[in-house]
Amino acid sequence: MKYNLANKEEKRQAFSYFMTLANKKLYVEVKKINPGRTINQNSYLHLIIGAFGSHFGYDMEEAKQIYKEINSGVYRYEKKGRVFWRSSADLDKEEMAKTIDKFIQKAAENDCILPEAENQEWLMHLENDIERDRMYL
Repeated sequence: MKYNLANKEEKRQAFSYFMTLANKKLYVEVKKINPGRTINQNSYLHLIIGAFGSHFGYDMEEAKQIYKEINSGVYRYEKKGRVFWRSSADLDKEEMAKTIDKFIQKAAENDCILPEAENQEWLMHLENDIERDRMYL
């Protein structure tokens, strides 16, 4: 369960729940939650990755890999001589915004124009196109 400790009622609920667990002498994990990307930002990212994939004939997983390669400075890391790729879930809002901007720019350089997040009509049109194209990829 996640609680917003800035809210007095949620803070009270969190403390009450913690005390219930503490009285049972259990092992628990208490950790701070960093604000990650927004749900809207995540949905937008997946939509433009899907549109990019449809434009170039890639399925969603292939298009995600290209997105990460374009943003390798954020996603790629090495450990013990091996290359690994971070999950987009590990990015905060600012990192996500930068990777989206770079992806849109690279797509445009390759004649794939992707809509801005505010262009709802175009985004809905893309969603329909992606769904239709999915059966062919």
